[in-house]
This record gives sequence, structure tokens and C-alpha cells, in this order.
Amino acid sequence: MITIPAVRERCAGIDVGKRGLAIAVMTGPADKEAAIQTRWLGTTVPELEALREWLLQEKVTSVAMESTGSYWIPIKNILENSLEVVLVCSKKHHPKKGEKTDFRDAIQLAHLHRHGMLTGSYLPERGIVELRDLTRRRKKLLGNLASEKNRIQKTLEVANVKIGNVVSDVFGISGQEMLEALLSGREIEAEEIAGMAKSQLRTKIPQLVETLKGHQMNDHHRWLIQQSIEHVVLLDRQLEQLEDRIMMKVDPYRKQFDLLCTIPGVKDLNAATILAEIGPDMSVFPDSDHLCSWAGRCPGNNRSAGKSKSGRVKKANKFLGCALRQAALGAVRTKDGIMRRKFQRWVRRMGGKKANVAVGRSLLKVAWSVLKSGKPYREPDAGVMHEMERQKLVRHHARRLRALGAEPGAIEEIVQQLLCPVPQQKNPRVASQLKKSVWQTKTRSPPRASRVERLAGCRKNAASHAVESWDSGPGNHADTPQL
Repeated sequence: MITIPAVRERCAGIDVGKRGLAIAVMTGPADKEAAIQTRWLGTTVPELEALREWLLQEKVTSVAMESTGSYWIPIKNILENSLEVVLVCSKKHHPKKGEKTDFRDAIQLAHLHRHGMLTGSYLPERGIVELRDLTRRRKKLLGNLASEKNRIQKTLEVANVKIGNVVSDVFGISGQEMLEALLSGREIEAEEIAGMAKSQLRTKIPQLVETLKGHQMNDHHRWLIQQSIEHVVLLDRQLEQLEDRIMMKVDPYRKQFDLLCTIPGVKDLNAATILAEIGPDMSVFPDSDHLCSWAGRCPGNNRSAGKSKSGRVKKANKFLGCALRQAALGAVRTKDGIMRRKFQRWVRRMGGKKANVAVGRSLLKVAWSVLKSGKPYREPDAGVMHEMERQKLVRHHARRLRALGAEPGAIEEIVQQLLCPVPQQKNPRVASQLKKSVWQTKTRSPPRASRVERLAGCRKNAASHAVESWDSGPGNHADTPQL
């Protein structure tokens, strides 16, 4: 039997619940069986402080606990200043069905932690946690705002007001004035409401009149829309205050924030969201590929019996994924940018959505690089990138030719010629004379035959080809059996 050596002599495992905690403490020499103590404690502050005193009395140095909802945060707040806290994902050590109890989970956590078999989750500093709370709340409020506007649109549709078919933004300047007129409760002609259109929308006044004639809006619909408008105004005010608060929280990380803003497609609040999700310290991730894997921006591994199955990206940080998708949409619109060229190359093979995810991965790798080096992003030279892509294509086709059995010496000669071309000096006078001589000696093409002549010629050639193939066939045709 293989015994895995222990790496910690005194550690603890905590199974986290809303109302209570199952704690298991393992103590003893690393080369011997550990002694196990278990307790059940509540989640109030006095009981958590009693837990801390008990762990310190047992000389525990490290505690592992599951990341169950938000219930682990109060425990971390009490223990983090005195002990090492390791937060682990419960899915990675899920017990078998029918063998799960709270104390079994706690003992299993302590056992795995004692032998160094747990991978801790990324826990940023308190300033980043507070910034993350604000950016995530902003995302939720934007979703609530969109939902409330959709409710207004739905009520207008129910009331036979179809201005959404003509006006692209019902909540623009023209749309708001029309909506106020409809909510006033006065008898207003459709032509008068349509006349409130501004700028280019005035060209669609006849269509607006058609969408407003005979509407069925009553007091019930007006009350519902008024309630939604008040909520929209409240959400707009809260979003404005929240964005100011976010920019204030960014101040301690202004250098990292400015570095992220140099990346194409990443500006202001989007940069604050990315900074809040990945943090300012890139030493947590060994390289950019580890960061992409943690963020769920890499293909999944699903290979069994020599067969590769679905490689869908794993479910990970949805807030970071949304920020990267928004940044990718902006980056691919940058003229002559490397992200635009990547998107145009990928979209033909994998479609728009997957290409957008791939561009987001590239932006995340760039974010890791600029935060790690402390240097702003610089767009690569277009000529240099074109030459690099050309050399990559040459090496790819050389590998394909070798796989097909071509002569290695000839391939190497062609590759060297293409990768290291000999510069040729061109005399513009000679080139002009050569072009002129070629133009003068160029013969005029014969007149094109008519369609009837072309068909007759094709039939004649086909008949002669059939006779020749029959005469030149092997064997004696007289002996060929008739079918």
C-alpha cells in the first residue's frame, strides 16, 4: 500500500453551513497517523471567535474550507488575521452519494489538506474585493434597467402603440416626448404626436402616424408605464452614483488601471471590471495561459479511449467573460489592428461568437502581459506582423510537403529562399522600358466564336474522342459480348 507523506502536522477542515460549522482538527507527526478532534459550532461572531481560540490552542497553522455560497466569508473575516485560510471548490472532492455527512466532509478536507492535495482558490486583497462588489452590482443594475425598459415596451405593445416598429430607441429624445404625450391622458391626434419627431426621424412621420392611429392606451396602461419610468429614473441615478464610487475605488490601483486602458477595446469602466476580477498582482498566475484557464477562456479537455470529445470552455467567471466579450467587440472595430486581423481570420472558420471569445482570450493574455511587465500596450507594426504571418504560412506548407513525402533537400532550399529572399535592385527606367516592350509585342486575341459555333465544335470534338477511344481500346471488339 502506497502511503502519501503528510506536509502539515497541524491543520483543520471546516464544512461550512448557514447555521453551523462542522470542524475537524488533525494533529500529529507527519510520519504517523494523525489524531482527529471534531466539534460543531455556530456561525455567530462569539462562536467564530471561540473557534479561533480553539484552533490557536491546538497550534493549528492552516485551515481548509469549502466555498459554499457566501457563508465562508464571515469565517474568513475572523480567521484570516491569525491563521492561513485555504478556500477550495467543493466540486473537486465531492463525496460519493450515500456517504455524505458534515463531519465526514470536514475530516476529508482536513485529511487532504494535511497531505497537500488541495488547490486553493484565488483570494484577492480587501480593496479589490470591494471594487469587485461595485462592478458586479453595476452589471446587475444594468440588467435591471434593461428589464424595466422591456416592460415599458411590452405595455406599449399591449396598448396597440407600435412606435417601436419605427423608432429604433423608444427612450431617445423623440421617443421620450411621444411617451410623455401618451401618458398625459389628453386627447391628442396621432399627427400631433408624430410631429414631435426630431432630426432624421422626421422623414418617418407618415409611418409614425400609422403606428399611433387607433391606439388602446387607457389609465391602467398609463399607471403601469409610470411605475416603470419611476424605477428607470431611480436606476439611472443609482448607476451614476455607483460609477463615481467605482472610479474612487480605482484610485489606489491607478497605475494598473491606466495600463489596462491602453489595450484596444478596454476603456474606463470595462478596465475597472477586468481589474476587479483578475486583480493587480499577476504573480498569482505563473503565465498568461494559467490566467486564461482560470477565467474559462480556453478549450476544455475531454478525451477518452483515444477519442477527443466536446472541447467546450468551462463555466467560470461570468462577469469577467462579459467584460472580455464587450472589449473584443470594440477591439475588432479598430482599423488595421491586430485583433481585427485575428477576428477576420477566425470568423471564417469558427463563426462570429466563437471568434469573439477567441479575441477575448487574446485580450486577456495582453492584460496579463501589461500588468506583469508594467509597460503600456503597443500595437505591433502591420508590416512586421504581415511578414510573421507569411513566414508561419511558409513553415506550415513545408511541414505538409514533408508529410507527403517530398524531397527534404528541395524543400529546405525553397524555404530558405522564401524566408530569406535575396534583395533585388530594380532600375525604374529598365522596368518602364520592359513594360513598354511587352505591351507592344502583345498579340491581339482572336475574335470569340459565336455560341452556335462553340456548341458545334464541342459536339465534333466529343464524337472524334469517342471514336478514337473505341479504336484504341484493348482486345478484339468483335468478340465483345453485346449487352
